[in-house]
Amino acid sequence: MVLYEFATPADENPDVIGWAPGAGSVLLECKLSRSDFLKDATKAVRRNPRAGMGQRRYYLCPLDLIQLEDLPPKWGLLWATRGQVIVKREARGHPERNLVAEVRFLSSMLRRAQLRIGSRPLSEWLRGENRFDAKRGISPTRDRVMRKTNRTLL
Repeated sequence: MVLYEFATPADENPDVIGWAPGAGSVLLECKLSRSDFLKDATKAVRRNPRAGMGQRRYYLCPLDLIQLEDLPPKWGLLWATRGQVIVKREARGHPERNLVAEVRFLSSMLRRAQLRIGSRPLSEWLRGENRFDAKRGISPTRDRVMRKTNRTLL
């Protein structure tokens, strides 16, 4: 799953963040100017890496805009040029990332997407007992009808 450019109440609003099995979370900060990159370094989540999202973190910028010596520790660098992305340095990983912020961010995105399970919004479905029925393969709509039927028969 990959999400991009969404403002949330989180301390950090990444340009792009994605999750993949076995890879964890990958965060991309896209910078088009040197001043934008320097301003990014002043954010609280950059000064305190434990507060930031992303197990692996990258800056993506035009060729030569950011140099390796400019990077914070453990960050990777991607240069974009002529429709290609050059991996200048791989990210080394931030196991001390803010997992709670990642979960809140993902939850916010899922609410905005207004995903539905049967006829119910995902957020409503997650709060209710139907989440257990789903493990048994019972659809939320069918289950509600069965319960109403059972109540009227008794």
